[in-house]
This record gives sequence, C-alpha cells and structure tokens, in this order.
Amino acid sequence: MRPVFLLLCLANVLFFFWQFHFGALTPATDRSSELPPILLVEERDAARRGAAISQVLDRNTAALQRLAAPDFLLPSQPQRLAGVTGAAENKPPRPAAVKREPVRINCYEAGPFADDAELQRWLKGKPLVSAQSFYREIAVPADYQVYYPAAKDAEQSRINKMMLQAKGIADIWMVPEGELKGALSLGVFVEKDRALSFREQLAARGIRAELRQRSKARQALFVRFGASRTMTGGVAQQRVPAADCD
Repeated sequence: MRPVFLLLCLANVLFFFWQFHFGALTPATDRSSELPPILLVEERDAARRGAAISQVLDRNTAALQRLAAPDFLLPSQPQRLAGVTGAAENKPPRPAAVKREPVRINCYEAGPFADDAELQRWLKGKPLVSAQSFYREIAVPADYQVYYPAAKDAEQSRINKMMLQAKGIADIWMVPEGELKGALSLGVFVEKDRALSFREQLAARGIRAELRQRSKARQALFVRFGASRTMTGGVAQQRVPAADCD
C-alpha cells in the first residue's frame, strides 16, 4: 500500500506543476472588455436625434439668457448710461404749463331783422354759445308833419287858428295828445322833401311852422345770443343782462 500511496502523491505533485506550467492557476483575463461594444441601428439614430435636440436647446437657452439679462450687467453699459445721464442733466427744464383763463361768455341782443331769412344769414358761421329769436314792438319812421307850435292857453290857441285861416290855411286840426298836444297841424307828408317845401311856403307867408318826423309801431325780429364778444354784420347790437340769455 505504501508504494501506491507514494505513487499517488507523486502524481498529484506532477499534476500541480503541469497546471501551473500551462496557466491553469493564473486568473483568466476578461477579454470581452477589450472588444468594441455592439450598437444597434435604432440606438445610433436615437443617439443622433438626442444630440441634435440638445444643441438646439443649448442655443435657445443662451439666446433667452442674453435677452433676459439687464443692460446694466453688460461690461460696456455703465459708460453708456453715464453719458445718457449727463445729457439729461444738461437738458434745460421744461417751461411751466400756462394756465388758461376761462372764456367769459356775455349776453347780447341784435336786430331788428327784416325777416327770419335775414336772421339765419346773419347767424350762419358765427361762434355763438346760444341764440334765441323773439319779436318786439318798435317805432319806425312813418311820415313828416308840419305844425304850428301849441299856445300857452286855449284863448291864444283860438287866436293862432284865426291868424292861420286869415293867411289862407284852411286844413287845420289840433293835436289832441302826445308831445305836441295843443299844436295846430297844417299838413302831413310821406316824403321829407315835400314837407320841407311846404314849410318854406308858409315861411314866405309869415308863418313860422315847424317840422317833425312821425313814427308808427310795428313788430320787429330780434335775437339774443351768448358769445365772448359782439359779432360783426352791420346789425345794431347791445349787451343785455345774462338772465335774458338763460
């Protein structure tokens, strides 16, 4: 048995050296890491798309950062702002606003007008605040009267009448009322020239007659208006109380 045991020991030693000689006991080196990795076509296309999208996002982010950054963070901006500030300081101050005084509106009255058409032509184009037409009675020239002045009493008036009749004046009548009450009317004329001629004829007979223009009342058209000044137009105007234009 001893020889068999020794033979087995010798066989084990020889097997150990054989394994050591052929590298059986040396750790195996992982050769797979030295080989290039296998990349599928789909993975390559996805990687390219990802790289393109990343570049676009990087450019957009940089542009947004430039737009959002305040101007004063730029290195050259302080000098530009300093120049603008200096120009603003040298600019002369603006003049104070002139306070406008309110326009004063007054009330005026104009007329008379021949009719409404003439009134409308006069109002056209005038800067009036308000306008109100109305009618009023006025005195207009009517005729001319030749008369002998009134006497101090009735007796003198009778003597004057007898004197006029003796000089050939037959048409005589006494004025019953008014300013010429008691005067002796000798004639009424529409035209002034004829009235003056008759008075000269009386003077030639020694009669000192007088002449006056009589008038009559008629309705005339007027207008009241509010304005800052009187208006031109050849029509008589006068200022009236403001209440008349209300």
